[in-house]
Amino acid sequence: MIGRSTRWLFAVLTVVLGLVYLLPLAWIVLTSLKTNAQVLRDPNALVFTPTLATYAEVIRSGVGAILTSVQIAVLVTAVVLVLAVPAAFALGRRLSVGWSRVIAVVLAAFLVLQMIPQPMTVIPLYSVLARWRILGTLPALILVDIALLLPFAVMLLRPFVLAIPSVLYEAAALDGASRLRAFWSITVPMLSNGIFTVMSVIFITAWGEFVYAINFLPQDVVLPVSALLASQNATYAANWNTLMALAVLTALPLLVVFVVSQKRLINGLSLGAVK
Repeated sequence: MIGRSTRWLFAVLTVVLGLVYLLPLAWIVLTSLKTNAQVLRDPNALVFTPTLATYAEVIRSGVGAILTSVQIAVLVTAVVLVLAVPAAFALGRRLSVGWSRVIAVVLAAFLVLQMIPQPMTVIPLYSVLARWRILGTLPALILVDIALLLPFAVMLLRPFVLAIPSVLYEAAALDGASRLRAFWSITVPMLSNGIFTVMSVIFITAWGEFVYAINFLPQDVVLPVSALLASQNATYAANWNTLMALAVLTALPLLVVFVVSQKRLINGLSLGAVK
């Protein structure tokens, strides 16, 4: 049983952690409401005349980057889900001893791929995309993002497949259902939480992807928001109010995705952590 002093300790820790997380966010929002002159004169001022001029300027100049990021995030999420769900089903249903060994090798390869730092893959991918004559195009960037995120999506979905009781598949087989019919009628409906979890994680990751975006897209193509954010910092100066306003605007879609999927995301990640 938790004592009164322990409850007080937890309450104090909750307040302290809340302040640690919320104070930087409040500073970002306040800075975005200042003019550049106000930021340079007193960047930490709490009393000032707020203005939305920076937001108007960011929306006018950054709408192309936002549309590019929307295209990348939506297409990458859709293709990864289409490929990851049947792959996780195949890796989650152990049908024989030989197939289990193949699964172990595939999962080990996926783990190794996740450990490779992303910048180390830029030069090999650059060579492959140049040979395919698609370097510097948006489909090329979408393709490498899919290759980056697909193994992670399969590994995240596999525990959900394992959680489906085998008796359901046995009952479907007794009723004469084919393996494909069992996949559509049993696996896909019961994977709804997992699909929602993976969709949220992949969308958020693809939205903020930066390394491939700045290396595989040419300068004359509208870069996504992650690259636009980085371009606000020059060698000798930074547009802090523009940078913060852009950060707030680009975080809004991610905030909407998180709020909509919060319950399923927490349940899904908890299931993945114990399987």
